[in-house]
Order: sequence, then structure tokens, then C-alpha cells
Amino acid sequence: MRLGNSLLTLAAGLSTVFASSPGELSTPTLFRRNGTEDLQAFKGAVLLKNGEQTSCEVALMYSTFGFVSAACLDFTDDTAKTVNMTTSYEVIISGGLTSSYGRFKASQVTPNPNYDPASYANNIAILQFDSNGDEFVNYIASWRADWANMYFVRRSLSNAAGGAWNQPALTTYNSNLDMTDCAKANTLFMYNQNDLICNQLTTTSIMNATCSIPYASMYGVIDPNAAIAAIYSHSAVYGQGNFCNGNKIYNYYIVMQNYVHWAMSVIGKKAPVFHTRIAEYTENMDANYSMTIPGNKNVESVLVYGGDLYHLNTTMTGEEKSEEKGGLSTGAIIGILLGLLALLALLGYFIHKKIKERLASNRVRRWWFFGRFEKEEKPEHFDPQMADPNDPHRPSAYPVQF
Repeated sequence: MRLGNSLLTLAAGLSTVFASSPGELSTPTLFRRNGTEDLQAFKGAVLLKNGEQTSCEVALMYSTFGFVSAACLDFTDDTAKTVNMTTSYEVIISGGLTSSYGRFKASQVTPNPNYDPASYANNIAILQFDSNGDEFVNYIASWRADWANMYFVRRSLSNAAGGAWNQPALTTYNSNLDMTDCAKANTLFMYNQNDLICNQLTTTSIMNATCSIPYASMYGVIDPNAAIAAIYSHSAVYGQGNFCNGNKIYNYYIVMQNYVHWAMSVIGKKAPVFHTRIAEYTENMDANYSMTIPGNKNVESVLVYGGDLYHLNTTMTGEEKSEEKGGLSTGAIIGILLGLLALLALLGYFIHKKIKERLASNRVRRWWFFGRFEKEEKPEHFDPQMADPNDPHRPSAYPVQF
């Protein structure tokens, strides 16, 4: 559903919450809701790479820092430990719905040290970027038990170069999805259900109207307040295809609350968090927190996508990248090799059979040829005929034989 007149009308009001942030911001603060234009009060941001818009949203903390999915970055190798800084990273910030706040170059990009690109575990990074001198704070909803509802949002630009924003897409969601299905589709979710949010919500891609892609961020609603709580991590897609083939898709969003203290160690100051003031609230103080990384990261008949969904060839699994570039998948290559081996074996069998037949034929001819000369010579036998007594030429006597 789109914001504006079609947005769900919510009661505007004031609510006292506990906001934890630097200095004077650590005191109880009032947050105002803006009725039918809820997101007008929130600055949103999108990551640009080499000047081009991505599907990756930046969860702003301050005017110079924000969270982003680590899968949206380029790395120098498959271990995803070193960011490729030859890529130009920029953060373009909206002033609310469709107004523009500014475009800023990233000066430092820090992926979580426990990020595992094979499973998308700890798929989060910190961007530090320039500012125009105007300081602001965006709070992070830091306690999942608070959220009575969730807003799923996708921001996009109609013109990245000119900083022109589309109306954000937003839907309200309170999960009734069977988490067993989410876990079956993705082993990372199976072991880390408190760190990820799963749903099947999608919205139309600005790059292809026939494709539906996940939302980019999630806001936790503590009625009548809201704050950003999670960003898109990855999707599990059944069958051979992506987001354009009508396949069954499960989308996963990484909850930022367990990475707040890691963020503080990177940015060098407290992170602004938002939660209700009740005794049950607990805070993860581990700056080196990590999800459980599954040993078996693949599910049969499921492809996993993450990162920039506007350019899927940069975010597919290795097998899918090969197919997208016009090559063959690993399975197809193995099948072809096995077929060639079988063909060679069959060819070898026929050649061997032909050679045996040829040798057998040559052996027969050779023995026939030599047999002509080896034939035993038998002496001629003279068998004298009996003399005819009536023969007038009959000799009167035969020579005496000794």
C-alpha cells in the first residue's frame, strides 16, 4: 500500500518513551506521530554505488552514521573481510516522504567482523559519511517485545542524479506466518529467530514492474510511536528463478538491537535507541555479538539472494552468477562431464571391439597365407597296372626288381 491518502490513518498523539543517546538525549523524550503521513517525520536514506541507485536502505542513526546490509557492499575477495573501496559509496537522504535532504559521500565502510556471506549471518555494516553541517538523530527501536505492530517500508528514487524521490511504499504487518516454514526455507533463521524477522511481503520493483521484491526496512510500532528496527538481509526462493517468476519466497530482515554496542565501538559514541521504560528491558552489551552460523547453509531446491536486488547478478549465489553471465551452473557442468565420460567409454568399447575383430580377421588371413607354403609335400606313388594278357604289345617279361 502507498503512503499519502491510502496510508492507514493512525491516531496522532504524544507518548513518553525512554530514549538512550548521547548527552541530553538520554532523558525521557516526547515523540510525535504525524497522522496520515507517519513517515514524514523520519529521514530515510538509500545507498548509491558508483552513482547508481541500489535497493539497499540505510538505517540512519546520526547525520553522519547509519546501518546498511553488508551484502550490499563490494568486497575484494569471497571472505568479505575487506571492502573494495574503488567502488564509490554514497548515501542519499530524503527529508521525509518525497523531499530531498542531501547526498553525501561515504568516508568509511565497516562490515561486521562476524559477517558470513555464505549464510548471510551478521549481515550488517556501518557507513560513515559526510554531512551538510545540520545535525540530526534517528532513533532505533531496540526492544522487540515493545512492537505492537510493524511497518515495512521501501524508499526509492525516480531520479538518483537529481535527488527526486518516489512516494515510499508502506504496509502494516503483524505476523501470523508459521515460523516453521521460514525455518525450513533458511537454516540461518532456524538457529537465529530472535535476530531475524521473516515474512512473505513484497512490493513492485521500480526496475521491472513484473517483479515483486521485499521491503527494505522495518519500523517497530509502539503505539503511537515508531522507530526503525530492522533492514532487509536476504530471501529464500523456492525453484529455479528469482523474484519475477511467481515462486514461493521468504524474506528475512536483520534486527539491529543486538548490534548497537558493536556500532558504538565503531562510531565512538552512544547509539540512539528507543524503547519503553519498563523493568523487563534488557540490553545486549556484547560488542562482538554474533548469530549462530549454521554448518549446513543450503536447503535443497532453494536459492538465496541478498544485497542489491536491482542488480541481481551482483548478489546471487556463485552458481546463479554463472548462469546470469551466460555460463553454466555447477550441476550442469558436472552433468555434461559425466555425459562426455559415458560417451568416451562407449566409444572406447566400440573401438576395442573393432580392433579385436580386425585382429581376428588378420590372424585368419595370415595363417591361410602361410599355410600355402607349409603344406606337406607327399611323394608320388607309382601304381603299375596289371598287364592285359590280350595286349599284343605286352612285354613277355618285366624287369627284375631288386
